[in-house]
Amino acid sequence: MGALSAAIGRTLANWRTQETLTQGALIIPPAIPGSLGDAAMISASATFLRNAGVSGVDLLYGKTWMLDEKIDRRVPGERFFYRQSRIQEALLLARLPRYEACYFIGADVIDGAYNPRSVNARLSLVAEAARLGKTATVLGASYNTHPESTTREMLRTLPASVTVCARDPVSRMRMESMLERPIRQVADLAFLLPPRPEHLLVQQAHDWIERRKAKGDQVIGVNANYLHAEKDAGIPPALKVFIQQLLRQPLSLVLIPHDTRSKRPDQTLLEDATAGLSDAERERIFMLPPISPGVVRAVTPALDMLATGRMHTAILGLSGGTAPFNFAYQDKFEGLLQFFKLEQSGLLSTPKELASDPVRVAEKFLHVLHEKETFQQHIQQYLPQVLTLARANFL
Repeated sequence: MGALSAAIGRTLANWRTQETLTQGALIIPPAIPGSLGDAAMISASATFLRNAGVSGVDLLYGKTWMLDEKIDRRVPGERFFYRQSRIQEALLLARLPRYEACYFIGADVIDGAYNPRSVNARLSLVAEAARLGKTATVLGASYNTHPESTTREMLRTLPASVTVCARDPVSRMRMESMLERPIRQVADLAFLLPPRPEHLLVQQAHDWIERRKAKGDQVIGVNANYLHAEKDAGIPPALKVFIQQLLRQPLSLVLIPHDTRSKRPDQTLLEDATAGLSDAERERIFMLPPISPGVVRAVTPALDMLATGRMHTAILGLSGGTAPFNFAYQDKFEGLLQFFKLEQSGLLSTPKELASDPVRVAEKFLHVLHEKETFQQHIQQYLPQVLTLARANFL
């Protein structure tokens, strides 16, 4: 935090406090738009807060963001987060007193894996909210084994009144060890996302799934992660082989792209992986465009299983009782499966394994597919406890 901008912001805040009633909540997103996972966490948070009687919910992002829940005001913060604008920092600090609560969605960014400077800027606002006596919370986050040093120090030195939430047991253990402060155990916010069954795309997907099941197919959801392809050139051809192996079985596939923030996003990867299929094979493919996490949440209960490189696709599946086969990365999936006592169930693979031997990975997937009923029962048994933990983000 810049000393001059902080002084200016606090002076403006003192003036505004005399003329503005404090009300409502401010949500700080983990990143810019483009991910259905981020949209799911923001929408679920806004819905929960509104249902809890919060008078208004603002989002610290100034441009349009297509969400499943209404946001009252979009507040520009991008120049501070990504360019360290001291003018915008002062304006944001001056705005904080009008809120009763400040919530930063920690997600998978607080360990500094993606953009440490923007994370520290976000955390500085949380710290200032706490100093003002506001409710200040870092909502459900995961934490990898090698956190970046400046974000780690920022988390360690947050005021004691800031609540830091871990969205899985493994992350909580890492945070408590590395940050030396109490950590609240929660589950991911996306578990709270309501489905959107009335959406036209959901109705089209359900009709298609019913037709494929009537022909004797099981229906599988398949997600691809462009980040994996950017790091490993072997992923795109391996994904193509993986899908071809699945189509040798009586299976139909719902393709579920998740993120649009790339020149070659998830949807393009999936389109490339299914290019060149025969007409008969193409009849067994349905693309679910990445327009709404609530749409995905409404479709996944109709699926027999998922194969995913995205954690929030897995969560939207688990929320509806559908088991995910996961290409794990950033140390995020292991703790998620612990909630359901499924960490030793064969539902974990890796992008590296997919790239090196897609045929073997497809065989592993088909093997666990035989256990789908057992997984579904397991998920339904533990889901109420997980939903309670997801609501604990806002205790």
